[in-house]
Amino acid sequence: MKPPGVAELAESPASRDGTGREDASGMASILLVDDEPSARITLALLLKRRGHEVREADGVRSATASLERQPFDIVITDLWMPDGQGLEVLDSARARCPDANVILLTAHPGWESAKEAMRLGAFDYFEKGQEPEELFRRIDTALAEQTARRTSQADPHPALPRPAADGERRYLTVLFADMRASMELLARRDLEEARQVLDGVIERMMDAVHGAGGTVNQVMGDGIMALFGAPAPQRDHAVRACRAALRMQDAVARYAAALRACDTGVQIRVGINSGEVIVRSVGSDLRWDYTAVGMPTHIAARMEQLATPGAIVLTSDTLVLVEAAMRTRPLGRVAVKGLPGGLEAHELLGLRAQHETPRWAVGPGPSARTLCATR
Repeated sequence: MKPPGVAELAESPASRDGTGREDASGMASILLVDDEPSARITLALLLKRRGHEVREADGVRSATASLERQPFDIVITDLWMPDGQGLEVLDSARARCPDANVILLTAHPGWESAKEAMRLGAFDYFEKGQEPEELFRRIDTALAEQTARRTSQADPHPALPRPAADGERRYLTVLFADMRASMELLARRDLEEARQVLDGVIERMMDAVHGAGGTVNQVMGDGIMALFGAPAPQRDHAVRACRAALRMQDAVARYAAALRACDTGVQIRVGINSGEVIVRSVGSDLRWDYTAVGMPTHIAARMEQLATPGAIVLTSDTLVLVEAAMRTRPLGRVAVKGLPGGLEAHELLGLRAQHETPRWAVGPGPSARTLCATR
């Protein structure tokens, strides 16, 4: 008997809450697209046993028809099928069901598969041949991101999920920012006055990160490290990081202008990179933090070191995720320790016109007038 495709399945009578989710707690509506009947049916059964509603599609055409009829929380699609590519399913899902998170199934494991899936708008990818529990974990992560997205307007500061202590793989964006010539500032000025200047810079950098939905996971004297896409997953993590970088440069530049009478010469430099890292929690039950381990973190730090004061430098891995929203200029190939051939760097210049937003409102912080008056 031929396994049923989406077109042959009756619509579920279960009630919905208006977002495409089932009323039952923990249940998700999933569209599973794969032309291999045995693999599709087996995975569908496993997902149903976990309490999800599953609709099956045996190709691009049947998947598109299903997306036209009803909303889904998750779309899981094979990358290559006889009547088209999973990328067509991805495009259809984005057009007809924009709230859905799409997970691509690929038989080509490794770094390139991750980058390809993310740059095309997929939430995640899954390598065929892995244990299904890994796919279930990614589905849970995608649903958690949806929940956070749907409740963000009601609560702008929701509790963040705590990652497993042994870590999990996450494709995200890392940002490093620091203040130029902070040692010279400390040497020229009274210690307390220098501390107030530094605090004003750090506060403005942190405000920019938090305003863009990022997490500051380290404050390092005169600089910060921030993550976008962890602890809470974000589909637009790279764009958020770039927005944060532009906002902090603008905020610090205006802060420096107000301090100009004090002759401080305050400027910051920012480096950004995107890639797959291991994120994990460190600390105790009373206090815990995040760390991101992997080459992408080191590359982001290297981009910061390359940036001139007042500039933002990002990699090609970030550029492919933001080029529709951001204006950049190429800087050429640069040397990076551990990468024999180096990599291409780009300077972030600003938002493209259609993505421009009002000027960033800076938090209070130490006032320039107060600092100048202490001299």
